[in-house]
Amino acid sequence: MIPLVLMAGFLGAGKTRLLTDLIPHLGAAGIRTRIILNDFQNARIDAARLGALDALVTPLNGECVCCGSLRELLQTLYEVPPDPGSVMLIEANGATETDELLGHLTTDARLAHFTLPLQLTVVDATRWQKRWWHNALERAQVSSATQVYLNWTHRLAPDKLAAVRQSVHAVNARAQLVDAASYAQQLGQLTEAVRHDATRGGRVAAATSRAAHDRPKHTHPFGSVSLPMPVLVERRAFEQFVQALPPSVVRAKGLVRFREEPGPMYVWHRVPGRKTVRLDASWPHADAQPTALFIGVEMPVAELAAALEQLQAVPAR
Repeated sequence: MIPLVLMAGFLGAGKTRLLTDLIPHLGAAGIRTRIILNDFQNARIDAARLGALDALVTPLNGECVCCGSLRELLQTLYEVPPDPGSVMLIEANGATETDELLGHLTTDARLAHFTLPLQLTVVDATRWQKRWWHNALERAQVSSATQVYLNWTHRLAPDKLAAVRQSVHAVNARAQLVDAASYAQQLGQLTEAVRHDATRGGRVAAATSRAAHDRPKHTHPFGSVSLPMPVLVERRAFEQFVQALPPSVVRAKGLVRFREEPGPMYVWHRVPGRKTVRLDASWPHADAQPTALFIGVEMPVAELAAALEQLQAVPAR
């Protein structure tokens, strides 16, 4: 498999700048770097800048990869050949809603030749949470990260830098702070760990040597799980269940039918930062069943399943 990394960060945070430091570290470790670079209009400019560092760069001009350019992004990933010893980095533009994109990268079966996605979020330490009405987006990009890189830290006094670190930790206590060298080392270890894995679902079959077969299976921080929901649920109890989901659940959505209105089936979404559940009209297949899909880091799956069972037990009012 190929390690898959989503690189996020608000506009101007320094994602491309980090890549110019990261690529040489990866090259020194013998790792080939593939990059998909998404930006509104200047992707080809940055692509030329990174291509000079011995990286294979694919520019995607246009809208965010979480919406308008999503199909082009996925098609590009589908066409990447098996290439053990390489990594794939997706540099998303600064307006990307990472939880939506992670949903696609985690659940699309046609991406099985990649690992489940890591997310590295780049933060401009000098401007953290100083973006007015965009502060929520900046927090959201950090909340789903597995690693965080603080940029421009040399411009801050020690006490102000400590405050930024504490604030980022409060948004996402699970994310690890990294620099270019340490992150390249982590990617090198991951590249070696999955070198002999054919897909996310399993290893290369009998041709693989026993030594490789006995190697401990790589465990990944991100995961997804689909759980069945009761056929009908009480709407208020369902909304309370969604609002009480733990922070480790980055993305949650599914299909639901309510006792108060048993006919239609809705697509439901837990939107980060909102107190209400979003419901969209649905035209499901005849065999579609109520379900819940969760994507996150070290999720308490047993607790989620038990909570869904409790929805079945809530009496009608």
